[in-house]
Amino acid sequence: MTSHRTAKASTNRLLGCNADQLAKPRIPQHLAFSGTDSVQIESLNCNHCGAPLEVSQSANFVKCNHCGSQLVIRRSGSATVTETVEQLAETTENLAAQVSKLTKQNEVEALDRQWEREKEAFMVTGKHGVKRLPSKAGAIVGGCIVGVVGVIWTIMAIAITAVMPDFGPFQIAKFAFPAFGVAFVLFAIFIAVNNCRKAHNYETAYWHYRRRRDELLRE
Repeated sequence: MTSHRTAKASTNRLLGCNADQLAKPRIPQHLAFSGTDSVQIESLNCNHCGAPLEVSQSANFVKCNHCGSQLVIRRSGSATVTETVEQLAETTENLAAQVSKLTKQNEVEALDRQWEREKEAFMVTGKHGVKRLPSKAGAIVGGCIVGVVGVIWTIMAIAITAVMPDFGPFQIAKFAFPAFGVAFVLFAIFIAVNNCRKAHNYETAYWHYRRRRDELLRE
């Protein structure tokens, strides 16, 4: 026994360390396992089949071993739930569809407001001060009425002035009265042409507005 201890002491002096330490491998401190470094686990349920799940608190995705569903882990405040990837994709698609629908609706409403402002420029004022939209039929009828009045005036003026003598102020009357009727007819033609042009411009603008609105609703 004494000789064994003497031999061991001699070995320690030669190696510069305790021989028992050589039998025990030294683990670096940064690789040493500590009981306090355990992964934190939380208990959840599969959103598809309801099976219990145990996942790491840092995980964002998990696969249910019971039904095989791919799950997304969603954390909101103190609540943590699972949602299948298919449900998440469907929710995303529905949200995108709603956003697209709202965007389209806003564009249509903006187009309608713009058209209401543009439509004011095409309005024509009637004889009683009432504004209305122009139409080719209304322009033609209105022009014809005013023109007929002018023609009747001209015929009556010519008939009345025909019996007047050809001297002094009567000569002026023979020219002025029929000329007033002719001017009335020319004014009626001008009004009819002008209102027809406005009606044409309005119809063209309205056609473009309706086409753009239909395109937005079809998109």
